[in-house]
Amino acid sequence: MKARLAAFALVITGAAHAAPIPFETYIKLHNGMLEAELVSVAGAPDYGSDSNQGRLASGVATVSTTRQLSWLANGQIPYTTVVTLRDGVVVDIKRDKKL
Repeated sequence: MKARLAAFALVITGAAHAAPIPFETYIKLHNGMLEAELVSVAGAPDYGSDSNQGRLASGVATVSTTRQLSWLANGQIPYTTVVTLRDGVVVDIKRDKKL
């Protein structure tokens, strides 16, 4: 019984991590994509971080949301991909090889 629980825990833990983005998918990513389209093509990211920036120009306050989504490398695909979105639109895509 304990062996079954341990095996189940390993399966659940492995399923919690997102897969890295394969090259065939990476080349489909581009600036201007909406976040929903990005996630439908690339899958759920491993990590995400959000930040808000406020600005006051000519008496008008604007707030811009910046979000970074990361897909981490693993043993099969040694590349980490970080996509930056501003107000839900892709503005930067970086891919670095894991050493």
